[in-house]
Amino acid sequence: MSKKIRPVERVDAQVTAPPSKSVTNRALVIAALAAGESRIRDPLEAGDPDLLARALERLGIAVRRVPGTWTVNGCGGSIPSRRAELDAGDAGTTMRFLTALVAAGNGSFRVDGSERMRRRPIGPLVEALRKLGTRVTFMMDDGFPPVQVEAAGIRGGPISLAGEISSQFLSAILMVAPLAERDVEVKIRGRLISSPYVDLTIGVMADFGVRVDRNGDENFRVPAGQAYRAREFRIEGDFSSASYFFAAAAITGGRVRVGNLRKDSRQGDCRFLDILEQMGCRVDHFPGEEAIAVTGGPLRA
Repeated sequence: MSKKIRPVERVDAQVTAPPSKSVTNRALVIAALAAGESRIRDPLEAGDPDLLARALERLGIAVRRVPGTWTVNGCGGSIPSRRAELDAGDAGTTMRFLTALVAAGNGSFRVDGSERMRRRPIGPLVEALRKLGTRVTFMMDDGFPPVQVEAAGIRGGPISLAGEISSQFLSAILMVAPLAERDVEVKIRGRLISSPYVDLTIGVMADFGVRVDRNGDENFRVPAGQAYRAREFRIEGDFSSASYFFAAAAITGGRVRVGNLRKDSRQGDCRFLDILEQMGCRVDHFPGEEAIAVTGGPLRA
């Protein structure tokens, strides 16, 4: 039965932001590499994280999923499986993260995805992994999935990455770098796009006990000999999803309060609130309740 959607003059609402997909994916990979059991609270239970969790299970890393909590039995940096075929579906983040993850193992791994995924570039990541000592072969078109990874651990050392294509390549390398035999040093060629996602990666790594030394967006160094520590980790709300509700308040001159948002979030989209303030909106933070409210006013360019 069809239903009419009627416009409203002024929005006045309270909503809760869904969990962040970006944080969920990073926490899954890092918890998988930690030694011991990690509990990931409030994960995004959706397609991309589900594909990543299933791939981890094919690698011999148990992920027990009940609503609201995913428990990951980490491998302590030693991937149990010696052979696996992994499906990333349409998820670019999953494709890039898995390719780097299996490079840290020992064995033969094939990472593939949908037809659409086979048109998304992965060449710069493969080039970097080869320089770190991993044998990676393109199974179809050069520079694109699927890839075959013949892994024998990560040697480490200096590499360079193009920054203009995807920050996911750098994030993938950084997360597996603590498993390398020696320090991993990454120099970025050109401008690093989507830098806040790299900040997010480094932040989650720090939450699990691994340090990344950096010089701006040009040089990153992960000292060898570090290890991720298992822990309980809560996934924060997603600012990208929340921004639509904030925009509704701004446009209609109304008020929207969104819960499950941290004022100190590392997500780049939290800066949308600064833009709304510059345009004439009022932004109120409720740190004890992890909530933020936007009240629209006369907007200015």
